[in-house]
Amino acid sequence: MSCQFNILLIICLTYINIVIFRPPKRIVIKLYRMKKSTLLVCALLMSGMSVFAQQSLAPSNFTQTVSDAGNTTVLESHVTLVNIGTGDVNVGVERIINYFNPNMYELFCFGAWCYPPGTAVAGNATLVPMGATNTTFKAQVDPNTTCDNASLHYRFYDQNNIADSIGLTLNFNFCAVGLADNKEEYGISKALRNPADSYTLFTYNFPTSDNGDKVVIYNMLGSLIKTLDLPGKNGTLMITTSELKAGVYFVSYVSGNKVQSTSKLVVSHH
Repeated sequence: MSCQFNILLIICLTYINIVIFRPPKRIVIKLYRMKKSTLLVCALLMSGMSVFAQQSLAPSNFTQTVSDAGNTTVLESHVTLVNIGTGDVNVGVERIINYFNPNMYELFCFGAWCYPPGTAVAGNATLVPMGATNTTFKAQVDPNTTCDNASLHYRFYDQNNIADSIGLTLNFNFCAVGLADNKEEYGISKALRNPADSYTLFTYNFPTSDNGDKVVIYNMLGSLIKTLDLPGKNGTLMITTSELKAGVYFVSYVSGNKVQSTSKLVVSHH
């Protein structure tokens, strides 16, 4: 039970005077005058209802940054979603603008629908069954002869539990200096759940799968905690953290027996 849940429960109990009569076996609960909203919250708490966030969706097979040397080509970025949860998910999409030139146009498609420029929230949910993979998401940016960059964040969430969500940022670069054609960015992301409780996720994209790519985790003392292989050229790596002690760890991406990047991971158990 979370700390927030305990605090709310204590607050509710201060409004309630419980008097127990013996015998007979009757319980009389006297409620002081309370706002309807407070009564509703207390009713939920006393009935033992609580909602815990559990991530069901994992993105993979996407290029975080796509680029073009000119300013006339419409750039696209595709994302694969995998349902790693314990049930079917009706997935909604929210688009958040990090940076976008108003002379450009953007749109996104998911499931059977494509949404016009300016759409912030998908009007329809797309069912992704448990264990299934969905490859229908596509984001497009039309530069409209504008030399600039665009950065758009997309959040995928369970419409029946909005706390169950995952987000990623896609970048679109136009008039990239010295670029002859589209160029992918390679490497591994930072932890997508940070701080992490029971697990965290990393996405990766490599030019080849022949370099023995792997992730190694060290604690603050420099002791090796875990080593995990990164299969294939791209995908999503899930790392279990439930057995790790709370604290700070360092996650290094190793390719060709050389450390290519290192990021910090905080483990915090609730």
